[in-house]
Amino acid sequence: MQQTEQKATEVFMAFQIIPRLRTGNNFEVVDRAIDVVKRANVPFQVGAMETTMKGELDQLLAIVKEAQQACLDHGAVEVITNIKIHMTTPEAHDTFCTYNRGVTPANSMFATSD
Repeated sequence: MQQTEQKATEVFMAFQIIPRLRTGNNFEVVDRAIDVVKRANVPFQVGAMETTMKGELDQLLAIVKEAQQACLDHGAVEVITNIKIHMTTPEAHDTFCTYNRGVTPANSMFATSD
């Protein structure tokens, strides 16, 4: 039985950055990482524990890399980053993970108008 290769049509990435500073305020450094996401021009949502973005995988990984560097540039001596990646294909249109069903103010930035 031959399997066909599925291409991801949507990628969601959630990441959490934990900078460690010798002195200063960690929240101010995390804000620099969030600034990177805001400038990236991708749909995103900042939550209490992580930031979720939607886009192309390599682009999203580059945003996380830039966000990590922003933390280092603003005084972090080390940065821990946790990443979650969710990919969907056209075959996933009826799964619980689609954002097109039950659009709410909390997920509207990820919904598409088809």
